[in-house]
Amino acid sequence: MADSIKKKNMKLNNNLPNHMNQFKKWSLGLAVLAAVGMLSCSEYNRNPGKTYAPDMVYSVARDYYHGTEKISERGGKYNKMPVPGTVAREQALPDHIAESDTTAANANTCKFTLNDADLEEGKRLYMIYCGICHGTALDGNGPLYSSGKFAAMPANLKSGEKYLAMTQGRIYHGIVYGKNSMGAYASQLDTRQRWQVVAYIKKVQSENGGAPFTMISGSASSPASKDSLAKPAEATATKAADEKPAQH
Repeated sequence: MADSIKKKNMKLNNNLPNHMNQFKKWSLGLAVLAAVGMLSCSEYNRNPGKTYAPDMVYSVARDYYHGTEKISERGGKYNKMPVPGTVAREQALPDHIAESDTTAANANTCKFTLNDADLEEGKRLYMIYCGICHGTALDGNGPLYSSGKFAAMPANLKSGEKYLAMTQGRIYHGIVYGKNSMGAYASQLDTRQRWQVVAYIKKVQSENGGAPFTMISGSASSPASKDSLAKPAEATATKAADEKPAQH
């Protein structure tokens, strides 16, 4: 019995240095963590370290509503005029109507004088931007629906009673802001192009039970041919010769 107790005591004495070493390591580690924490919290460090592209991360701020005197004093240039062709938000009148103003949208009409060439362009633009959903025949059976990509059928613009009754302004409003799953196309089509698309849609609707088509005022003017210019000149010369009095 005494021998076993003696052996256990000897074993504990032999392992004591190992335990002491582990304790020292843990104590040192905790001391280092505490020192790092105290140093990091003691002062605000403004050095963010290395930046890969500082000119992109830290851009120079410019406030549009402030004057440009300081820039001019340093010899800099500042263009106060807007880029040509840009329109301030809410200022694209008379066709700009707020998305929620459906009454004004329904009453809106085309302010452009459109012709047959505009109608053809409207068809071309429709096939590019609209046909993939609404179909080339405007029946809502476009490739995205017929392929199973869309669960719900897009609007049948050709013969759907609801869409046949839509005014040209309402269709234009839908192109600008989108409707339900359809996104807005204001960035893809400018004002005239939107009306060209609307004109093509209304033309097809008029042929399929819709209201009479009235958006086209006339055919596109084409340059006269050389023959058409020559014939009146020849006729004028012949007429002048006939009217010249005979000499005796």
